[in-house]
Amino acid sequence: MIDKVPPEAIIAVMEREAQMLADDLARGRMPLEGEAHSILSFCHFLEAVRSGVEISPVVLSMTDTAFYRKTTERLIEAGKLPENAKVQFDIVFSKPALKSLSSVS
Repeated sequence: MIDKVPPEAIIAVMEREAQMLADDLARGRMPLEGEAHSILSFCHFLEAVRSGVEISPVVLSMTDTAFYRKTTERLIEAGKLPENAKVQFDIVFSKPALKSLSSVS
């Protein structure tokens, strides 16, 4: 869905999605795993980048990591995130994902 949203609207859409997921989690309608964990992690990243706060690394699937990296690049190109968001993305998502692959035997 996000890949079809104009970059100018992505952050607002993600914020709304995070609110809905947080409500579902608070009401026990779903566990914090899989897609919910992935979406909330990316929303947390967007909030942190925009406020200049560093966050801890998060391991997501390679598919999600690639998708969110592309989304981050779209947001940077649209001027919605600072240029250093790519570096922050790699620290938070890409490096942990690659490290998790190397530890799988």
